[in-house]
Amino acid sequence: MNILILYPYYNHRGLMHNFSSRLKKSGIYADVICVSNYSYEKTTNLSWPSFLVKCFKFVGESKDGWVKKMVRKLVYKNLISKLFPMYDVVDFHAYLPSYNELMRRCVQKKVKYDITPWGSDLMRAAAEKKRHLQYGFDHCYRIKLTDNLHDIMVESYGDIYEDKSRIVYFGNSDFPVIDSLTESETNEMKYKLYGDTGNKRIVVCGYNGISSQNHIQMIEAISVLSETEKRSIHVVFPMTYGANKDYMDGIRSKMEELSVSYTIFDEFLEAKEIASIRKTADIVINVQNTDAMAGSLQDHLYCGNVCIFGEWLNYSPYTNNGIYYIKTRMEDIAGHLKDALLHYSEYQSLCIGNHDKIKSLFSWEATIAKQVSVYGE
Repeated sequence: MNILILYPYYNHRGLMHNFSSRLKKSGIYADVICVSNYSYEKTTNLSWPSFLVKCFKFVGESKDGWVKKMVRKLVYKNLISKLFPMYDVVDFHAYLPSYNELMRRCVQKKVKYDITPWGSDLMRAAAEKKRHLQYGFDHCYRIKLTDNLHDIMVESYGDIYEDKSRIVYFGNSDFPVIDSLTESETNEMKYKLYGDTGNKRIVVCGYNGISSQNHIQMIEAISVLSETEKRSIHVVFPMTYGANKDYMDGIRSKMEELSVSYTIFDEFLEAKEIASIRKTADIVINVQNTDAMAGSLQDHLYCGNVCIFGEWLNYSPYTNNGIYYIKTRMEDIAGHLKDALLHYSEYQSLCIGNHDKIKSLFSWEATIAKQVSVYGE
């Protein structure tokens, strides 16, 4: 079976590579194209038109300019669709309104296509955008969703797409990297990342630099800690994507006022560095506006970290499977943080069992069989 997968964000290249390679081991061959820069991974033996490959190369390697923009538009609107009849299914990941034109080409060519929405496609979508997305949902073969996105689909459109909806998850590629880190490697990486933090508790706030992570509210909660409690923690802000300079400077300014030791990560991190952040964290605060089961939070639960998550976030797969975390209202973050610092060992003992539960739900070994069976319908 040959699948063509389109996705929009280059920073998810590793995820899509893992996905296609896992599918291949199960007998499904998936070619994957990033439509922002036309980088691609091929696992099929299908032969693409040479002029299309040359266009991909030109768009990816040449400097920005009007010619490049024109070629990109040409490739997107006219050339990619020439590949569609070669595949059994075209799978659109992260449903962008701009995909509708390509979906119309699928309909014209009588090619089956699936839609695999990602979190922000539906969670932060205004009513007008949701109406615009209906064309794709109306004509697609299947809609592949996580539990919480399925709930949003029902809230937005009722049950009209129930027959097409399938609950599936991506596997988490970070788990093997986390497991591979020895204790000495982890300690060395911790010093490299944070410097000498002594016996301080590592408190991780959010997982990207987007303001909807609510960093300001987390800092305000830290500000009401006692001076002794402030000296006992080192605060970490992973902001390697999504932040602008002014916002990040504001975070730094507020942290300097508190006299609390901290680290902000605003540049690309290697896989082992990311794994070390997860593994060395003690307490994690996640109070963003919306979330669709982010892999970084799965990592923290997998590592047995004490996690404080906003009670408004729909994490039914966690709660339904006995995965322990602290639910908080925005105004109660400080109280939960104080309690976690004071009774850390007790909370940690409650979190140790999360490791095996998360692995059984979100490892590639646990998820790929369902992905394969859905494609095989």
